[in-house]
Amino acid sequence: MNLRYLYYLRLVVDHGSFAAAARVAGVSQPAISHGLRVLQREFDTPLFTPSGRNKSPTETALRASLQAHGIEQGLAALSRPQAPSADRNILRVGMTAAGLRLYGPTIDATWRQASARRQLQVSTADEGRMLASLQGGGLDLVIAPLPRTYQPSGVNRYPLYLSAPVVCARRGHPLGSARSLDELQGAPWAIVGPSVSGPVNVLLEAHAVRRLPPPRVTVTCPDHAALLHMVGHSDLLCVITHDALLDGVLKPIRIRETLPRYEVHLFAPARPRRDLQPVLAALKALASIATPSDNPANFPEFQ
Repeated sequence: MNLRYLYYLRLVVDHGSFAAAARVAGVSQPAISHGLRVLQREFDTPLFTPSGRNKSPTETALRASLQAHGIEQGLAALSRPQAPSADRNILRVGMTAAGLRLYGPTIDATWRQASARRQLQVSTADEGRMLASLQGGGLDLVIAPLPRTYQPSGVNRYPLYLSAPVVCARRGHPLGSARSLDELQGAPWAIVGPSVSGPVNVLLEAHAVRRLPPPRVTVTCPDHAALLHMVGHSDLLCVITHDALLDGVLKPIRIRETLPRYEVHLFAPARPRRDLQPVLAALKALASIATPSDNPANFPEFQ
């Protein structure tokens, strides 16, 4: 199976069209079409289904796209040089925007309790890049969604909470009273990303399952602060993954359809530094998912 064609598939799924994928990849649209025709021969079921003048990715395409992202992240991790030894007074944590709101203050207070010299360094990125950095030694902990294709190596995880994505818009938005995804067809959307399991894929999956045309993504933001600003001052729509991110700026649109949910986990090295134990224990105490569903080992210190 040609990895470049898998990359083309991921771009089409992430960006919503063959033309957009071609622009991102720096190739012609016929090259994207040719690659996906060749790739289709590797599958027993269709990758796309007609949806008006567009094509919607099938469940098979969505799964293949996520697999492609996992392969890309794995190759990137292999080529990344080993991180140098870090200052033991610095805790490096990768978190999603919602994870930072929910757990950032607790991590900071717990970490600095033992010494005033300690510092917390927080970074945000998509879960694939953060987990690759964790495995490469660039981060000490990660709080992020569990990628569906993630194969942990030297990493343990513990579930913290279940996301509940919701469609949002500015107050007074003309579509604020909509009650279904069908009523939102054609509206412009803003996203943070692209990300392997972030808002854009939640949107795509929700539309694909209901055989609706892909959402019209017109703005890609670098972070959630930019997303809130853009949506709060325009007619853009977005998906917010947790109520903690709303800040009173946006108003949820209560559609009938439930958007795909996912578990957010705490990831740590299989043998974490001893000075991380109080932080791990504090985060476990805040977890809203009491028992891991598919990770019987957990962290040894948590049993």
